[in-house]
Amino acid sequence: MRITIISRSWPPRERSGVSLSAELHARLLLSQGHEVSVIGSYDLNDFNLPVEYKITVPSRGSGAMYSPVQINKDVLRSTIEKTRPELVLVEAWQTALTDSAIEVASSLGKPILMISHGISLHPYTWGFMQLLRSWAWKSYQFWKLPRLLSKVSVVTALDEMSHSLRFYDRDMAKRLNIPVLQLRNPPIHWSTIFYPREQRKRQILVVGYFSPVKNQMAAIHVIKRLSPEINLCFIGERKGNYFKKCEQAARQNHLLNRVFFLQDDECNLGEEIASSLLVFSPSITEALPMVLIEAMACGTPYVANSVGAVPTLQGGIVLNTPRSQLKAIEQLIADKSLWNQYSKAGLSQYQTEFTESCVGQQLAAAVDQAFNIGAKTSQES
Repeated sequence: MRITIISRSWPPRERSGVSLSAELHARLLLSQGHEVSVIGSYDLNDFNLPVEYKITVPSRGSGAMYSPVQINKDVLRSTIEKTRPELVLVEAWQTALTDSAIEVASSLGKPILMISHGISLHPYTWGFMQLLRSWAWKSYQFWKLPRLLSKVSVVTALDEMSHSLRFYDRDMAKRLNIPVLQLRNPPIHWSTIFYPREQRKRQILVVGYFSPVKNQMAAIHVIKRLSPEINLCFIGERKGNYFKKCEQAARQNHLLNRVFFLQDDECNLGEEIASSLLVFSPSITEALPMVLIEAMACGTPYVANSVGAVPTLQGGIVLNTPRSQLKAIEQLIADKSLWNQYSKAGLSQYQTEFTESCVGQQLAAAVDQAFNIGAKTSQES
């Protein structure tokens, strides 16, 4: 089958799991015998898989009132036609390229498989800026999203049952009687070497770009209350005002000898996850955090906020308050049997649900169903 992937971006170092998913999906589809092309909004020269076409269609904007869509749909249409797809696979909502691709592919009569990584329409907190941001997405939420969903053959979701507004598109698709299939993410950065607890660094690891949404400041508040032998390592680009605030907080609390700021091009991320004592994820919103899947693949326990599909994961302790999270971190550091319990549970769930083989089977099922629905619709029309 000829499949064209519409990828929202291709900066290889992005840790969202979205830009990197184009490489994953292309590799899986190629291994399953499909002919694959990729259309992205960024330079695709570093995309080294043997695809038929890799074409850039410049685009900007997300679709919110503060970020209008900017894309030449005629160019996009001719580009999609050039790849001659039997199925169009679209990755992620809320970008000029992906949303426009749904409209164009539908007008061409192509079946569409939407690979959803969750959706971000609702406020994460009751703060003024979050409420304002959410208001700016209202026209998308109540008008554009239902219209786009009606054109899609199949929608995938990172989790089938989690009660979270990050899966608002999944629930809307079900109400519209659009098939929803589970498609998980396998780990990207992990190590096949398992490090026993005794061989690990006395280090808590926090991974992600610096942002109030990722909430790294919570980790600063935790580390200053822990034993001086425990270090904290952040992995994320050292840029932005929030990074500066975190660095300043570490300096003011005299923690720069225990708090380290690395970028992912300065270390082996998989090795850091595998050799750390535990991973901490204080994010105030997530759909299904990649770093927790990677932690489970490495047998590294975690402590995380109860957001998105995190409560469905079994490799760590999920709590909502800073005090309870601090206590959980202290318990995992002090209690070897508890640490081993979560390490084994995480490894077991990874092996049964999150390997590339498992995800490949899920993707194959989604591709087949989307294509068959599209073929049936074409015959009926």
